[in-house]
Amino acid sequence: MATDVQTEPVLGQAPEGESPAAPTAIVRSPRIHLLIGLSAVVGLIHGKAFIDHVDHYWLFGVFFAVLTYAQVLWAMRLWRRPGDRRFFKAVAVMSLGVAAVWVVSRTTGLPIGPWAGRPETIGMPDVVATLDELVIAALIAAMLRPKGRIAARLRWLDADNCVRYGSLLCSLSLMALLFSSHSHTG
Repeated sequence: MATDVQTEPVLGQAPEGESPAAPTAIVRSPRIHLLIGLSAVVGLIHGKAFIDHVDHYWLFGVFFAVLTYAQVLWAMRLWRRPGDRRFFKAVAVMSLGVAAVWVVSRTTGLPIGPWAGRPETIGMPDVVATLDELVIAALIAAMLRPKGRIAARLRWLDADNCVRYGSLLCSLSLMALLFSSHSHTG
C-alpha cells in the first residue's frame, strides 16, 4: 500500500537514509498529483461558471471568481510544496461546502439571486465539478487520517488506480467544461 504522508521530501532535503549533499527533486505521490489536477480543473470549471453567472447576479460572480482563484492557486501551491499540509483541512471543508451549495441550488434553489427559491437545472459541468469536490475532500481526509475509515475505503485508489481514475476524472471534467453550456430556466 502506497502512502503519501511520509514519502514526500521537500525540495533540497534528501530522503531518509540518503546523504543531504545534493538537493533532491520534489516527490509527489499519485494522490498529490490527483489533488493538483482535480483542484486545477474544478477551478477552471468554476471560472466558466463565473462567466456564465456574473451577469445574472453580482454576488454569484464574486463567489465563482473567489472560488476559481482559490482552487487554482491552491493547486499551484500544492505543486510547489506537496509536503505542506497546512491548508488541507480548509480545502476539504471548502470543497464540501461548495458541494452542499450545489445540492441546495439544484434541489430547493438558493435563497438569493434572480431565481431565488427555484432549483437550477442540472448540467454536466456542475455534476462533474461536484464529483471533483467530493473526491478532493475524500482524498484529503484519507491523507490526513491514513488509519481512518475514509482512508480504508479509498485504499483501492492508490498508485496505478489513482493515476487511472484520476486521469479519467480530470479528462471527464475538461470535456464537460469544453462541450457543455449553461442555461437558466424561468
